[in-house]
Amino acid sequence: WPKSRGVGYEGADFTDLHHLRPADANVNSARGNKHFSECGIAEDISDCTTPAHSEAAADTSADPSSFLPPVSVRGDIARALF
Repeated sequence: WPKSRGVGYEGADFTDLHHLRPADANVNSARGNKHFSECGIAEDISDCTTPAHSEAAADTSADPSSFLPPVSVRGDIARALF
């Protein structure tokens, strides 16, 4: 989790290197602190953008509060978070 979501500056949650993944800097920046989720749940579906960024995979999407990563990494992200 990012520091803005409660991770401190020390301890296991700060030093967990097993959950790092390579990412395109522009796409990662577009994601920001949005939660991983499908579009249209917390926001109106008309606010959904697909793909989530011009450099993102075609199967990504985003709205003002959520970001849906590519199908190929969704399982990895879910296992990392939970």
